[in-house]
Amino acid sequence: MRRINQKKSNFQKFAGILLIMSVFFLSIHTSYAQESNNKEVNKQLRLNKGLLRLYDDFDSLPDTNVPVFKYECNNPGLNHLREKYKLDEVVGTGDNLSKALKLMEWLNRHVNHRGDFASALPKVYEKLPKNAIGILEYSYDMGQDRGINCYMLAITLTESCLSVGLKSRVVSLNPMNPYDHDNHLVSMVWIDSLSKWVMFDPQYNAYLMDTEGNYLNPWEIRDLLCRNKTIIANDELRYNGVKYDITKYLNYLAKNLFYIQTPSYSGFNSISTSEEPWVALIPKHFDATKREVYRMKWLQDGNNKGNWEKSKLNELLQLWRNEPPFINTSSIASFSLAPTCDK
Repeated sequence: MRRINQKKSNFQKFAGILLIMSVFFLSIHTSYAQESNNKEVNKQLRLNKGLLRLYDDFDSLPDTNVPVFKYECNNPGLNHLREKYKLDEVVGTGDNLSKALKLMEWLNRHVNHRGDFASALPKVYEKLPKNAIGILEYSYDMGQDRGINCYMLAITLTESCLSVGLKSRVVSLNPMNPYDHDNHLVSMVWIDSLSKWVMFDPQYNAYLMDTEGNYLNPWEIRDLLCRNKTIIANDELRYNGVKYDITKYLNYLAKNLFYIQTPSYSGFNSISTSEEPWVALIPKHFDATKREVYRMKWLQDGNNKGNWEKSKLNELLQLWRNEPPFINTSSIASFSLAPTCDK
């Protein structure tokens, strides 16, 4: 019996040593993998900043070709949204900045993000109303299986802001690469006390500041990234309830902040119904129309499996130049005008 106990004791010691060694080597492997991943993210961030730096010229003077941006201040749909989800209670009695922050945090807490929503559930996506009420009825407190993409989140936050009197626009952040179909959409809100637009990202519950504590909008973030300046994120930066890494987030923005698009009219269900044009803020000397043509051809043909003759591309490009899908401008002054109400 003593020998059996001795053998059992020796086996337990050996098993314990193996467990300690396994944990040790696993921690080394995990640490190494994390370090390698961080290096790769930093490398990508550096490359994306470099592309922004190559095209960093914008106009400071107004562009007469840019329409005046308009915002719906009163609408039965917006009123219903505010009442159904008790948004007056959500925002409280603070200033505009406080209200926008509370709406973003509320949306991030109650609705999950699902990046493949449109591709995984195309029939659901097509039928889903592209307004905050329809989107929330589908996704509010429904978990990951009923998550939505960043486009839907931006629409919902924008219309929620409009419903409580905050001027807001959906903003599409687009990469330079025409074969990269992953863009990102956020909201920006006019903050009266700051006399400026500020970006709010409901997917990540994020807003950004410079080193002096100034809240930033998309073109300011772009400028700081391309000049390799420090950008600070809020401590509550998170993705589907999990804290998110600031470097990864900045890298994602750097990739997608090459040029910026936004509708010239913002209201309830306006993404689906408005015939007003979108406006694209594009750096000088970059042909965004050509990029969009190449992107659409890439998507249409399925990863370069179709007709890519130059003559065909030139034909499509000429068609888009005659009837452009959006108004191009390099004027930050026109893109950032203080808002007025349409009705």
